[in-house]
Amino acid sequence: MSLALGFDLSTQQLKIVSCYQDLSLHSKYSIDFDEFKDIYGIHKGVLSNRDTGEVVTPVKLFVHALQTLLDRMHNDGFPFDCVTSISGSCQRISRVMSLALGFDLSTQQLKIVSCYQDLSLHSKYSIDFDEFKDIYGIHKGVLSNRDTGEVVTPVKLFVHALQTLLDRMHNDGFPFDCVTSISGSCQQHGTIFCTRQFDTLLSNLNPASDTWHSDLSNAFSYENASNWQDRSTGEELAVFEKALGSAEKLCKITGSKAHFRFSGPQMRRRAKEGGVHWEETAHISLISNFLDSILSGKVRGVEIGEACGTNLFDIEQNDWNDELLSLILMKNSNVDGVPLGEQQEASLKARQLLKTLVEPDDYSTIAPYLAKRYGFKRDCKVWPITGDNLATIMSLPLKHDDLLVSMGTSTTVLLLTKNYLPSVNYHLFKHPVVRDIYMGMLCYSNGALAREEIRDEINDKYKTVKWDKFNEILDTRKSPDREVGIYFPLGEIIPNVKPCKRIFKYSAAKGLVEVDREVELDDQVKLIIESQALSNRLRVAPLLTDVETVKEKSVTRDIESARKIVGDSVTIDHVAYTFADIIKRPNSVYYAGGSSQNASILKIYNDILGPKHGGYKVEVGDACALGGCFRAIYGYNDSISFQDWLESKFDFHRHTSPIERDETHAISTWASYLDKVAILTLAEQQLDC
Repeated sequence: MSLALGFDLSTQQLKIVSCYQDLSLHSKYSIDFDEFKDIYGIHKGVLSNRDTGEVVTPVKLFVHALQTLLDRMHNDGFPFDCVTSISGSCQRISRVMSLALGFDLSTQQLKIVSCYQDLSLHSKYSIDFDEFKDIYGIHKGVLSNRDTGEVVTPVKLFVHALQTLLDRMHNDGFPFDCVTSISGSCQQHGTIFCTRQFDTLLSNLNPASDTWHSDLSNAFSYENASNWQDRSTGEELAVFEKALGSAEKLCKITGSKAHFRFSGPQMRRRAKEGGVHWEETAHISLISNFLDSILSGKVRGVEIGEACGTNLFDIEQNDWNDELLSLILMKNSNVDGVPLGEQQEASLKARQLLKTLVEPDDYSTIAPYLAKRYGFKRDCKVWPITGDNLATIMSLPLKHDDLLVSMGTSTTVLLLTKNYLPSVNYHLFKHPVVRDIYMGMLCYSNGALAREEIRDEINDKYKTVKWDKFNEILDTRKSPDREVGIYFPLGEIIPNVKPCKRIFKYSAAKGLVEVDREVELDDQVKLIIESQALSNRLRVAPLLTDVETVKEKSVTRDIESARKIVGDSVTIDHVAYTFADIIKRPNSVYYAGGSSQNASILKIYNDILGPKHGGYKVEVGDACALGGCFRAIYGYNDSISFQDWLESKFDFHRHTSPIERDETHAISTWASYLDKVAILTLAEQQLDC
């Protein structure tokens, strides 16, 4: 037996890995330097001097830790006599001296992650908002009114939690003086209404005060911010679509049809209520640029990616839409019956309320009160804060035509595309950094729940538990020929239909027919997974750039077979596409969420989506905060594109696991599902809206 050792002497630990000559792992050992903190007085591996900014490590600690770990390996019976070669890596000085922070202000907590310039993790901190429930009366971060559908969060809670968490980091010895850049994400769509005192109160915040949340009390005309779970804007949704003529026309301009949670309808609802609170409103912020303002110490505008979640932003024009802006102030000529001149005045006032949009390269610097209280350097840059989904796509090296499939209770597909092709059934946003790229977001109601219903029936039939029998059937049973299933225990968003469970079969002789017999339960194991993956594939294909170029005869036959089923025109969600639109493959697909841990489900999903460059299971926690952190680091590296930069830095080996497939047959496997893609388009036209 012949082994090699790899040493990794990092800031906080020493790690030793041994491998065989074929690169397979033999064993690994590690020791944390803080085991020696009582001897050397270190914290997280270092000694820090806040006054001078010096961060050092006792040299004897390295030797002490090395001998201790080698002794432990020897006592464990490690075969040192089989080691033929050694190499390794050590911390770099630059890693200790330069950090970036990524914030994630979500519905229930605030999280802060710090990373070195090489993207490796330094530390992370978080605070749950329900720590403050006795003060603000919240539950799971919000206040809910079942009668009205209103869901809100006290604005002061955000400030209270931020100061509390930063104080805890300071008391923990966090080296704020090493932070050179900051960015982050927030829950999307939420609105905050501010008075004209907001800017002045911010600039005059006392660094020594422990109650910034109280000091800013007069900065808010409404004490609560709307939350994405809010459903109180039903009347406003109809108004937004009427203003432009239809949901489709609104979607074409803003990237989405009108939605309860979107910011524009929330703003109009406040204006309709009127009263003293509305009269006091001089600035309207989203939660994301509110956090940006707090970190910068001055009022900041909405980041362009976040603006796409308002129903107010013209994506192709890269600016607020004046006709939609007038709706905020109840002065739209089509809806409110006011003269055009009055509408134009209202649009101008709305622009003043929202401030100038923030472009990707529009950074600010850290607020003076944060610099004085915590020790940030005054030139620490604050890059625009974006929304949570937009930050997620910056936590992975996604390029155009790549997908991220989140397989949880519901299914969410995020993709990067160069095609601006809006639909009422999904959302399109501008990328926060890459100017010619859009993020598509497809949200399905039925994910794990539908899969689990079939699994439970299988377990009842075979007297088994968990996923073992389901997976066995999925791995071995042949897929029912030219059959597709529709499994919607909940009303579905994509397509927008009522709950149903239906199975269809296609034949050249009879066309599409619904199967009225009881379908074998074991067949439905394949059908449920296929149905979900096929729906994803059908809807992302038109958004992809490259049409598939094929040479294999079997693939050509499958393409022509599918064309005979649907013809040259394909209808998806009431929109006509060409047949060529549905025969595109993504470049790479990344899978996350609970069901991504199931290798059997993942294999079928990946076979159907057929990514050209493979599929990967993703192991990236704290994605929103990390995406913000990576964006902050990129601010100093913008001589190349964000996507190329992140690809060069990203630790694929640590954060992703390739999904095994037969590469020689990957395209033919993908093509074998073309018939079912075509059949699904016909089947969905039979469903009840």
